[in-house]
Amino acid sequence: MTARWSIFPAARFEALATRWDEANSAAGDHPLLDSRFVGALVRRFGGARTRLAVAEGARAPGLALLEPGRLSLWQTFQPSQAPLGLIVLGVRADVLAQTHRLVRALPGYALSLSVLQQDPDASAFTGVEAGPTTEWLDYIRTARLIVRGPFEPYWRGRSRNLIHNLTRQRKRLAERGARLELSVERDPSRVADAIRDYGRLEGEGWKAGMGTAVTADNEQGRFYREVLEDFCARDQGAIYRLLLDGRSVAMDLCLERNGMLAILKTAYDESVAGLSLGLLLHQEVFAQAFAEGRLKVIEFYGRLREWHTKWTDEVRDMRHVTVYRHAWCPRALRLARRLRPGPGAADPPAEPSPGT
Repeated sequence: MTARWSIFPAARFEALATRWDEANSAAGDHPLLDSRFVGALVRRFGGARTRLAVAEGARAPGLALLEPGRLSLWQTFQPSQAPLGLIVLGVRADVLAQTHRLVRALPGYALSLSVLQQDPDASAFTGVEAGPTTEWLDYIRTARLIVRGPFEPYWRGRSRNLIHNLTRQRKRLAERGARLELSVERDPSRVADAIRDYGRLEGEGWKAGMGTAVTADNEQGRFYREVLEDFCARDQGAIYRLLLDGRSVAMDLCLERNGMLAILKTAYDESVAGLSLGLLLHQEVFAQAFAEGRLKVIEFYGRLREWHTKWTDEVRDMRHVTVYRHAWCPRALRLARRLRPGPGAADPPAEPSPGT
């Protein structure tokens, strides 16, 4: 039986969270597509236009969170806090046919659906080729660290400049009697205090000036508190702190499952001069990961930054994929762009800001 898509308000997500998790589990069980993470995104950042699509058929389970754009162009619901496109397809066979059925099921007369931010290692669309009704658009390059073997050989393989700089900074700290240590918070009852500390770090930095800083009292802060309390209660969350003489000077907010540590957010105290606090924090985190042997990969999800390349050469491309209702749609939209210069409704999907 061919799966039929039904469209609901996003508020229905909680009632169907178990089905979302079943589809995610069948597709690889990615922690950033877990219903607890996705549900918090819906509650905190979803709007009246956000829709939940559900494939009604056991042979091709699938769910997606979507929003309409102008000109009947739809895309996945994609707040900046979500590193991956919010769609789970439990069966990867015939994914294009399944997506075409979804496009036809959308309200009105949808012309296309853009599935944003697809990780080639965690996407049902991997292997789908561009064609008359399918287009790929580059999104970002992102990095990961493979955790394999002892830390020391890995560390010796880093650049001489990185090793020299961090060794020198640690030596200076030791000479003046300063104490640098790593603390890991996994207790859900202490997440609120940790988010307050994290908000202090971002609130005193450049993000505060742009109005994008996490605080304990804004929606971003409430989102990360909710997610981390939930995941920590299941031993799947971790908040790493770098302490300088007992004071938090750098922090990572992370989710962990199935051997993957996903770094959601990083912040450090920009008022501390002469120390590469983010690098010192990650040296401690990575050394612990190698020593414990529990993790297999650390994901940096977000745009590739220069500091990522200090730690790893593992880089891959993430892309958006757009599925059109008709073969003439992409040609018509390209014509519309030429006739209407500048940003507009017929442009490719907008690139959300990375959450990290």
